[in-house]
Formats: sequence, C-alpha cells, structure tokens
Amino acid sequence: MEIEFENRRENKILGREEITFKVKYEGKTPSRDKIREQLKNMLGGKGVIVIEHIKTVYGVPEARGYAKVYPSEEKAREIEEKHIIERNFGKKKEKKEEVKEGGNE
Repeated sequence: MEIEFENRRENKILGREEITFKVKYEGKTPSRDKIREQLKNMLGGKGVIVIEHIKTVYGVPEARGYAKVYPSEEKAREIEEKHIIERNFGKKKEKKEEVKEGGNE
C-alpha cells in the first residue's frame, strides 16, 4: 500500500489539519484502520486521525480519501458528527457502576 498526499491545509478555526490523499494498493481495498495507521506514521505519529471517507476508483487498484488530524480524540469528538466518530473509533462504551447493598440477611 502506498499513500500520496494530494493536498494538505491547516484549518486554524477548527484546530485541525485537513488532508486529501490517494491510496494505491494490490488486492482488496485496505481497511480504514490500516490507512489511518500509515497516515499517522507519515505524519510523525502526532495527532488523532479521523477519516471522513475513502472512495475507490473504478477499474484501478486505487482509492481517494479525505482525513482530518486533530490534536486529541476529545477535540475530534467535540467537532465531528457522531457517525464519523463511530466509524473511526467504534462506539464508546459507557461504564455502569453497580451499587452493592451491604449485608444480606
């Protein structure tokens, strides 16, 4: 898999970097996780990457995508829509605390 940046720009208002990219691959389209991992390595391992979309090119082992790089996952969760966050990070599991009653007689 080979990723090439087509455009990178800083969005200071929303505190993120926006990237359009092209992915060349062999076989099936790489997963969102694999692409996110390679993008993170290319960017020096900093920030949290949220992939908006990946669209394959018909008849060619190639896809184009759009990603956003945030300084933290909390910042991404504040700005991005719920379905985009779930697509990238999965559903957030809420912890339920069980209150134990003392003394069973």
